Amino acid sequence: MIGFETIGNATVTVFDDEPVLSTDPWINGKPYFGSWGHSHSIPQQQIDNVINSKFIWLSHGHPDHIDRDSYVHFTGSTILIPDHYGDRIYDYFNANYDCIKIKSNEWFQVSKNVRIKSFADWNQDAALLVDILGKDLLVNVNDGGLLGWSSTVKKITKGYKNKFLLQLHNWGDADMINLYDEGGSFILPNAASQPQVGKYYTRKMKNLNCNYAIPFSAFHKFVREDSVHMNQFSTPLEKHGEGYDDKYGELLPAFISWDSTSDDYKQIKVEEVKNIILTPEECGDNYSDQLTDEDKQKITSYFHAFGSLPMHFGSIVFTVGGEDFGVKLSDHKAGLKFELARGSLMKAINWEIFDDLLIGNFMKTTLINCTSLYPNFTPVVAKYADNGLAKSKKELNEYFDYYKLNSADYWRDMCKFKTEGIVRSFISPQSKADEIGKAVKQKLF
Repeated sequence: MIGFETIGNATVTVFDDEPVLSTDPWINGKPYFGSWGHSHSIPQQQIDNVINSKFIWLSHGHPDHIDRDSYVHFTGSTILIPDHYGDRIYDYFNANYDCIKIKSNEWFQVSKNVRIKSFADWNQDAALLVDILGKDLLVNVNDGGLLGWSSTVKKITKGYKNKFLLQLHNWGDADMINLYDEGGSFILPNAASQPQVGKYYTRKMKNLNCNYAIPFSAFHKFVREDSVHMNQFSTPLEKHGEGYDDKYGELLPAFISWDSTSDDYKQIKVEEVKNIILTPEECGDNYSDQLTDEDKQKITSYFHAFGSLPMHFGSIVFTVGGEDFGVKLSDHKAGLKFELARGSLMKAINWEIFDDLLIGNFMKTTLINCTSLYPNFTPVVAKYADNGLAKSKKELNEYFDYYKLNSADYWRDMCKFKTEGIVRSFISPQSKADEIGKAVKQKLF
């Protein structure tokens, strides 16, 4: 077969008579310190196709895209890494695997009938275009935003017959939504309003000239005892079509095998995964454990390394084992408080993967004199620093200079990005204004 199949969370496997490419394969393991599990089963045939792929493309460092327990399957594959600033992902895989760093916006030939273009962006995400037979184009945005590349990709899609949008669209549980105000009240996320996800597909298909869309990068469930309550904000598969308008094309089922020769598809049969709930202890967390003096020193050093945090936050407090420990940053009134167990916290600090705590949603986050973690905390800590290795002001300047030179649509998309960040810093995430703002952004950009 020449074509592709979609399976799992954010995996598409491309065939040129044999499997030649698979993306972001999360097969085994439970990412985010055990908080995430698969929402649907992956049949053995599709697992075998992923394992037997000649190339594996990894978009970014989140563990539902680069899963540690899935690494063992790919010793016989060549790993393709986008040209992210800092090369953290590339340096790791290059030391242990056959690895190629591919330059953004340049075609890379995967097989006789398949070629790809990768696009790394300043949010440490990446998108992938997959050209099959010169007529089918996969537009794999996964859970990124095409930052710095939106117009470039839109122009490329015009030249193809079948254009498939593969991008995360859901109510919004793939981010930190376990948020509380200073009074201890839970802040309802936008996901609580259960917006019509189909409208997101319609807008994005129009923006990127796609005539097909496939639900993608949205198939997880929370499986820890202390995060399972967040499943109420996860979008059921059957809800993805609500509000969809077919004037731009067809919304296909999530798990399919597409034959590029016949322009037809068949569904892949999957089962919804039954709930298997893990205790925090099974995930390496004991809520009675307290921080040691060495832990406190490491946490302090970690947060003092971020050059821009003191401009926006005065302190960051951790409640661990029933005790509070604070890191003083400046005299700014805004602050953050995180309540969690020592085990996952110190792994996040030692491994520099703080975003895994945020997305895991078992950590309780309190906003003090601020309304959001964006744009001044999550991108700075999780994206530019942990993933991009840019912490000081000097390093951040070099970081963004790199993307100015490497992103064709840098200024246009940066304007969009900053506008959204400013809005999010003033508008509550559960408000109607937040939803309207997102709709306007998609229409304008």
